[in-house]
Amino acid sequence: MKQGIIPRAGLSAQELEEVRELWEACNSHDHIEIKLNWSTLSDRPPGVTNDFLFYRDDRIVGFLAIYSFLSTEVEISGMVHPEARNQGIFGQLVQTALEACRRREVPKAIFINERGSARGKAFLLKIGAGYSFSEYVMELQEDAAVAPHNGEQLLTLRSADVQDTELLVQLNMSGFNMAEEDTREYVSQTIAGDKERTWIAELGLGEKKEPIGKIGAMIGEDASGFIYGFCVLPAYRGKGYGRHILSQTITELKQRHQAGLIKLEVAVENEKALGLYESCGFRTKNANDYYVLMLGINE
Repeated sequence: MKQGIIPRAGLSAQELEEVRELWEACNSHDHIEIKLNWSTLSDRPPGVTNDFLFYRDDRIVGFLAIYSFLSTEVEISGMVHPEARNQGIFGQLVQTALEACRRREVPKAIFINERGSARGKAFLLKIGAGYSFSEYVMELQEDAAVAPHNGEQLLTLRSADVQDTELLVQLNMSGFNMAEEDTREYVSQTIAGDKERTWIAELGLGEKKEPIGKIGAMIGEDASGFIYGFCVLPAYRGKGYGRHILSQTITELKQRHQAGLIKLEVAVENEKALGLYESCGFRTKNANDYYVLMLGINE
């Protein structure tokens, strides 16, 4: 009989289904939507322990996941069944996960807390995590219709490949103020993923095409799409190109990848981006607050 914490380097199909059932129970009880990256959960790197299951009498009542996009930090999300709360389960899961992070010499843990979870916020403040930033979760409405771009110059999207690595590094550094080392690591991960797509936006025709931005998307097991890593070079902002890039991406996801539900996240303070997404048919569904805990490891 399974009892207590069981670490996993990748989840089986049955475990994924049990975690989903737990997720649905927690969301229903708390009237929230906990952020779990299902595409990542179903395609973990071999030999790396990122998932922690808490069993009671062969039943999963707690779960915590580590998401590692950079070697300098991890994101953490988890939950405990409503019937098993106030018993220290989540605290045990967190401490086990943080010990794993320290063994990997990861200096920073970023906890994701759905804004509607007052219990989650109280726990994070209790362990010394500090609030860092918030993001809106936005969802494309089924009846959304995106108008075409009216610019005189042709703007097209093309799939990026490894030969575009240096270009993507420069675009990410310009768009997100990322350090070069972190940017190179991020590009190498996102350009090589089986379920991830990166497109480069180019302006002009023939040999005169000029890259002006990029956008990425992750395709989930349930045919959902998640847009991320969207940026336009400063010189081309405010001219309608961003809206056109987003429109083409939505069309690509729906037609070629048969995506149903399409989501994205945007920083709460980024009003321009929020307006852009709303103009393309996205509506705010909920918000996630991010809390940082430094692990006392020198970078």
